[in-house]
Amino acid sequence: MKNFINKIPKEKLQRYLFLGALILVFVAFFISLTLIGPDETKPPVDPNPPVDVDPPVNEPVAERFKIPTNSGEYEVVRKFYDVNGTDEEQILGLIQYDGSYSNSNGISISAKDGKGFNVISTLTGVVTKVTESPIYGWIVTVEHDDDVFTEYSSLSKVEVKAGDKLKQGDVIGTSGESEYDALAGNHVHFKVIKGTVKYNPEKLIGKELKDVK
Repeated sequence: MKNFINKIPKEKLQRYLFLGALILVFVAFFISLTLIGPDETKPPVDPNPPVDVDPPVNEPVAERFKIPTNSGEYEVVRKFYDVNGTDEEQILGLIQYDGSYSNSNGISISAKDGKGFNVISTLTGVVTKVTESPIYGWIVTVEHDDDVFTEYSSLSKVEVKAGDKLKQGDVIGTSGESEYDALAGNHVHFKVIKGTVKYNPEKLIGKELKDVK
């Protein structure tokens, strides 16, 4: 056998060895395929598959106080009387009526052109009271969440009645003049009340109900 191998040229011997090695590789490959079970070729099953989760529901955006008119340019002609206000603010916070002065518990808003305008609800709420006074004009009171009330007076006309549900921006009535504050001209007098406390509406514009403390 050894003599037989020695008689084979080196080139042929290398070719035989290469072919032999190649045959062994193929044989080993096919043997391994027969040993693998049919289920082992499948990918493993995840014992804890991902669960579809509903996207979080966005919380409703909290309303913010807005000026009770959407009729263009306006000005505050009567300030809320603030003991810590400037002298000018305190003067504008005094109402002259029947030969005496009283503190303003709200603000009076007028259109810059002096004309009447629509008065709107500053927040969503329920109308609790509608009254007419020869001194204050029509007065509308609206209840909101957190025991907060808003009051709109000096109205010349109203569009709501007690029990009506209002959305923010709904029309309450039309501005007018009042005997109580004749110097304010055509206006709406706007108050924010919680319990027995009256708040400066100007400082609440743009804020939420939770800020009434």
